[in-house]
Amino acid sequence: MRLRKLLMLAGTAFAFTCTAALAQTSLKIASAAQPGSVLIGFVDETVDKINKNSNGQLKSERLFIGSEQEITTQVARGRLEMGSISYTGTSVLIPEAAVLNMPYLWKSDGERDFVTDNFALPVLKKIFEAKGLVIIGLGDVGWNDVVCKKACLTPADVKGMKVRVSPAPSSKMFWGALGTNGVQMPLSELFPALQSGLVEGADLPFLYYITTPAAQSAPHYVMTRHLHHGSTFVINKGVWDKLTPDQQKIVAAARPDVARVRSEVAATEKPKMAEFKAKGGFVHELTPAQRAEWAKLVEPQQQKLVDEIGGQSAELWAAIQKGKQEYAAKGGK
Repeated sequence: MRLRKLLMLAGTAFAFTCTAALAQTSLKIASAAQPGSVLIGFVDETVDKINKNSNGQLKSERLFIGSEQEITTQVARGRLEMGSISYTGTSVLIPEAAVLNMPYLWKSDGERDFVTDNFALPVLKKIFEAKGLVIIGLGDVGWNDVVCKKACLTPADVKGMKVRVSPAPSSKMFWGALGTNGVQMPLSELFPALQSGLVEGADLPFLYYITTPAAQSAPHYVMTRHLHHGSTFVINKGVWDKLTPDQQKIVAAARPDVARVRSEVAATEKPKMAEFKAKGGFVHELTPAQRAEWAKLVEPQQQKLVDEIGGQSAELWAAIQKGKQEYAAKGGK
């Protein structure tokens, strides 16, 4: 009799364990951020909070995948549950996202944050959901600047140069307006291309750039400040819809506040640039007049890019312009 009771208890415990295991939802979060980058810390923080606050109902882990375009595709298909992906990365599936990567779109950080959060984001959420992605929150990667094997401080310095062009429409527009010899390739192919001389330049956000081989093979970082790299924290819509309301709140709350992310990214850049220069790298700060030389070649192409992207890009562009007008009316600069 005692043996039978022990066996029954063991069976009950085993069944409970199996049920709990089956009830646990796996949430793999993919990111292309390199180890050692402040950017990876935000993803790890999200993972830790989901695991801590879900009482075992959700099991989250971070995966490194070098191509953001691949991450976007895999999350949309449901092969991965979540991703921390820049607008450039998502634009392979959602071309409209490239509108927020429009070169020389923003007059200031304040304008960018106000317009993005209050005017662009509602439209962007609608566009993403139609493609199977739910935006949980926004992030920040920093400003994209030009990187070269040599000092390339003016548009004339890059004219005819072989440069890496990302798959994003905004990248094609930027480098095309400058008259470069563009070579389109995914990010994962850029670093060997720079090392071999297949390309002589590209554009990257500084905090990502210094964690890659590009910082050695193309040591000239030119602060054109032409494109701001925002990012999205997304989850597959099917996965999101299956979560309970409480689980959705846990996942949404796990993402660091975007204002804090922006602040930390901006604060980290300057000391990291000083470290980079101390190790032999070059950071070229441009005057407003020098930057204007780049902008005047690129800005006339903005409306043309919106038209070429198509889809709901005109709606997103109109929301951005409305936000910029309201920001100016409030006295923003």
